[in-house]
Amino acid sequence: MSLLKVVKASSLMVLLAGTIACSPSAEETVKETAVSFQLGKDYEVVRKTPSKSPQIIEHFSLYCDHCYSTEPLIKSLKSSLAKDVAFKRSHVLFLPSQRPDWGKTMTFGVAAAQKLGVEEVFVATVFDSHFVQEKFLGEYAQLRDIFGTLGVDAQTFKNTMNSEETVDVVRAMANKASDDKVRFTPDFIVNDKYRVLLSNVPKAAKENGMTTEKQLDKLVAFLLTNP
Repeated sequence: MSLLKVVKASSLMVLLAGTIACSPSAEETVKETAVSFQLGKDYEVVRKTPSKSPQIIEHFSLYCDHCYSTEPLIKSLKSSLAKDVAFKRSHVLFLPSQRPDWGKTMTFGVAAAQKLGVEEVFVATVFDSHFVQEKFLGEYAQLRDIFGTLGVDAQTFKNTMNSEETVDVVRAMANKASDDKVRFTPDFIVNDKYRVLLSNVPKAAKENGMTTEKQLDKLVAFLLTNP
């Protein structure tokens, strides 16, 4: 079985149907829509105590084709968020299941990219390699070369990958995935309290006569303001 097939079998089967549409502005509130959301259908409770400040965490993997397919949704969602809402990405270590060493190295790569301020372009570059070019990466030298194309020299890459700060970030990602009981990717956690049930978003969007992007935007806006 190819690595691509293993990745597809290991990630969440989410149908991201619909075209990209303009997202509602940050001023649009959940009060302006008649759409209602249900516990157990649209979202579930992860823990009782929410975060002190508004935030969204996406548990994802650069080996997950559904995470790649979700990128347009993320761009729409991020454009709809108020400025005080933090959007964070946390890379999981359990994919690809056949190459746990790759999962670990790539998680260090994401952490290093965050520290060096090149996370967005790093994620886009690796996703393109994996799911457009179908060239899977995971070796230290391969990541070093990717960072090189992003303007990060080999010594800076090495120092960052081996730094205690990066180790702490990777450890935090692993602990967060465990605490949030992440079973699949992508997995959205809002305010440390609510899990978005992504598998229902396309269906709910169709029922409400809106795009998948707008349905997700409204659901997250609701959860961000929910006690």
